[in-house]
Amino acid sequence: MKPSHHPPLLLLLLGVATAVSPLFSLPVTRDSLNNGLIIITFEDHRLPIVDLALICRSGAVFEPLPKAGTASLCAQMLLRGTKNFTADSLAALLDFLGASYSADADFDHSLVQFRLLSKDLGTGLDILADIVLNPAFPEPEFRLVREEQLTAARRAWDNPGSLVTLEFDRMLFGDHRYSLPVRGDTGTIPQITLADLHQFHATHFVPNNCFIVAVGDISPGALKEEITRRFAGWQPGPVPAPEPPALKPPEKLRVKLITRPDMNQTYIQFGHLGISVRDPDLIPVRLMSYILGGPPLSSRLGLAVREYAGLAYDVRCWFDRRLLTGAFRATVQTSKPQIAIEKMFAEIDRMAQTGATPRELQKAKNYFTGSFPLTYSANSGKLDQLISFELYGYGMDWFTRFPVLVRTTTLEQINTAARNRLFPGRYLMVILGNITRDQLNLPDAEWIE
Repeated sequence: MKPSHHPPLLLLLLGVATAVSPLFSLPVTRDSLNNGLIIITFEDHRLPIVDLALICRSGAVFEPLPKAGTASLCAQMLLRGTKNFTADSLAALLDFLGASYSADADFDHSLVQFRLLSKDLGTGLDILADIVLNPAFPEPEFRLVREEQLTAARRAWDNPGSLVTLEFDRMLFGDHRYSLPVRGDTGTIPQITLADLHQFHATHFVPNNCFIVAVGDISPGALKEEITRRFAGWQPGPVPAPEPPALKPPEKLRVKLITRPDMNQTYIQFGHLGISVRDPDLIPVRLMSYILGGPPLSSRLGLAVREYAGLAYDVRCWFDRRLLTGAFRATVQTSKPQIAIEKMFAEIDRMAQTGATPRELQKAKNYFTGSFPLTYSANSGKLDQLISFELYGYGMDWFTRFPVLVRTTTLEQINTAARNRLFPGRYLMVILGNITRDQLNLPDAEWIE
C-alpha cells in the first residue's frame, strides 16, 4: 500500500513521516530466533521509554475445567520469585528501576509486561528471561496469590452485574472452559496445586509458543541481539491445541430467573453463540453490532430503551472477540424489565429482518476509522494492538489494512451478517432482581431452575 493512502491522522499519531518499515510504511519489524521465538518491535524514539511484553499463546482455554484459574495463577506467580530472586528482591529491583510491571492471563494468552526507561532495557530483559525461564513458584507466595484470587471470585458473586454474566456463561458454554471466568471460581481455585502451575508452565511456556513485543526507544537489530543472548538456548516443544466448544443455539427462549427481593433494579443479560475473532465476517459483524447496540446515546438499542423510553441509563450489545468462539451478549439494568426486554427483542429482530441503513453504516464506519488510531496513540496502546495482531494472525500491516477494510465493507455484507449471525427468539437469558415470572410476561419462555 502506498503511503499516500494512509489517513493523515494515522500518520500524525504514529509519528512516522520519515520512518519506513521492511514490512510496510510503519516502523514495525517482525523477526524470529531459530527456536521459534518471534520478536516484534515498534520503533519510536520520541520518549526514552520502552514497553516490553512476552506473550505465551496459551491461556485459560487450555486448562481443565476443574482447575479453572491455573493459567492466571501461573502468570502471576512469574513475578513472585525466581531461582535467583525472591519475590521481595525482584519487586525491589523493579521498583528501583522505576518500572511498572504486571502478569496475568486471558482465555487466549498469558503475558508478562514491563514499562521502563530505555537505558534500563538490558536489565529489564535480564529480569524477563529469569522470570520466564527460571520461575521458582515458591509455596508461601502461591498460597497468598491463590487466596487473593479466591477472594476476588467470592466478591464476583456479590456483584449483580458479574453474577448475571457468570450464570449466562454457564448456560451458554456448558462444560467447556469458557463457562467459567478466566481466573476460575470459588469451586475450582482451591483445587489448583503448585504441580498444576509447574505443568502448565513446562507445557506452554516454550519459545515456539511465545513472542516478544517491544515498543518505544529501541533499535530492532540491537534488540534482537540482546534477546538472542538471553533466549537462544530456550528449547522448543510440542504444544496441545485447544478444543472448540461443540454447541448450537437453543431452539427457543430459555430463561433463568434469580429473585432478589432486596433489589430495586433488575439486571438482564441474554444472547447466544457468537463468532471467532478470526471469522471472515468479523468486520461486518462489528459494524452491525455497533449500529445495533454500541453507544447508548445513538445505537438502536440505546435510542429505543434509553433515549425514547427512559428505561435505563446503559443498554448495549456486542460480540465477544475470542480465538475459538464467543458470545453475542445484550445487557441492560432497569426498573422496568418487561418493557425493556420487549423493546430490545424488537430492535434485534428488526436488525435481523431488515438490516441497517446506508446512513447508519456510514456513521459506524466514521467511528471505527476515526477512533482506531486513538487506540494506539500511546506506547501501551501500540503494544496491545501488536499483541492482538500477532495472536490472532492479522499481520503487522493491520494498522493500515483495518481502516481500508472498514471503509470498503458494503451494506449488503452488514445485512447478510445480521441475517446469519443474529438468532432472534433463540436466546439464553439470565434475569436477576425483585421480580416474578408473571411480571416478566414471557409466555414462550422455557424456565430454567
